[in-house]
Amino acid sequence: MNVENLTPQELEQLQTLLNKMKWIKVPSEPTPVEKMIDGIIENFDFKEVQRAMDLLDWKWCGEYVTIGMLREQAERLLYGAMESRLGSFKHESHEVGIVNGTGGLEAQAWCDETKTKIVALDLKFVLESWDESIEE
Repeated sequence: MNVENLTPQELEQLQTLLNKMKWIKVPSEPTPVEKMIDGIIENFDFKEVQRAMDLLDWKWCGEYVTIGMLREQAERLLYGAMESRLGSFKHESHEVGIVNGTGGLEAQAWCDETKTKIVALDLKFVLESWDESIEE
């Protein structure tokens, strides 16, 4: 299309159409991080987590926890850990995994040496944990 041949009215219509297209989400290939998150969500045993929560009568804000809620929270935590690792905690060593967690779920993210991309993600359901260390 040669825009030089368009009338002012046609140019205005074209601009209006182009502006509308900015809001149309074009499907794209998932990023490596999105693929990692999809793989975790697909393979994590949310039924087993829900079974453990049922046995413990574990609720979130007094509400029975469904598999859908677990999946949604897990995805939110994974994205949050990723954003924290490359954002708020960028000053930490690249070898340190940054954790986002709530309601028994913990997501952890690690970055490359340049601290510009996520190289690993982890999702856990934690019932109990203990840690001690000696700083020298």
